[in-house]
Amino acid sequence: MKRRRSNGRTLWGVGAGLVAVALLVAAGAWGYGAAKITVNTLDEVLRGNPLPADKTAQVTWKARASNAELHVLELSKIKLHSHSLEDHIVYVIRGQGAARLGDESRQVKAGDILNIPKGVPHGFTKEGKENLVFLVVATAGWDGLKDIKFYE
Repeated sequence: MKRRRSNGRTLWGVGAGLVAVALLVAAGAWGYGAAKITVNTLDEVLRGNPLPADKTAQVTWKARASNAELHVLELSKIKLHSHSLEDHIVYVIRGQGAARLGDESRQVKAGDILNIPKGVPHGFTKEGKENLVFLVVATAGWDGLKDIKFYE
């Protein structure tokens, strides 16, 4: 059996073709929202999206990673409410205030971590001059305003 010799141009052409395909696949992945690294500071997020005077709460920023989202929520007050579809994990990152969690009332402050199961009524009011700022872990794509029942 004779060995066929490949010339350099053929190998170069195959290599260039593979690189071109890889670039097209990568470009397609980026076009479909592939993850990228971002770095933000809480101060930048809050300065860039201040709580309007006519609102008592707003999600100022969110980031998505696979099947979870992280919401930055700034508030002076959130009325007592519940969600039927979503549990909350809340980390209080700034401020202090009063919380109603089910039948319980308690103080919350920066550093507290709250686990609030779906269906449990909860509400918050800031105490002092500084707004409360929460990091809330949610299921990707969840819209809290569509899954909400107010009690007051």
